[in-house]
Amino acid sequence: MRRAERAVLTALALLLVAALVGRLYTRGGPYFERPETIVDHVGPGKHELRDALILLPKVRPLLPRGAEVTCFRPVNGWAPEGDTVNFFAAVGQLPYQNVVPPFTAMFHVRRENLAEYVVAVRDPFAHPAYKELAAFPEGRLYRVQR
Repeated sequence: MRRAERAVLTALALLLVAALVGRLYTRGGPYFERPETIVDHVGPGKHELRDALILLPKVRPLLPRGAEVTCFRPVNGWAPEGDTVNFFAAVGQLPYQNVVPPFTAMFHVRRENLAEYVVAVRDPFAHPAYKELAAFPEGRLYRVQR
């Protein structure tokens, strides 16, 4: 190779290394440890799915096989109209339970039609028909009182 070709290749390699270092820096550290969840290094901030991915494996042993469960992040203590992010995380993380949409735990639903269990991500759930079974730093597990 000629000297000019080597210089160009070296400059391009250094540019690629600089781009890689910049990308790693913007995603946040720690850089040489295995992340706790798959979304830990997606961006510099905390991903909205992170708490659910940590909470659901903790809750799984407390749920009976075939139980009807819903998962959402409460808004002002109540079930939201739709929380697809946490709902679909529960669908993937709870294969032996029947995961139902968040609207099955709304205030206007009749008691006999409420989801049996609620996994509330981050914030507490204030529905009077549910009793808290377990609390974790990432959220809580509730069961309907029929």
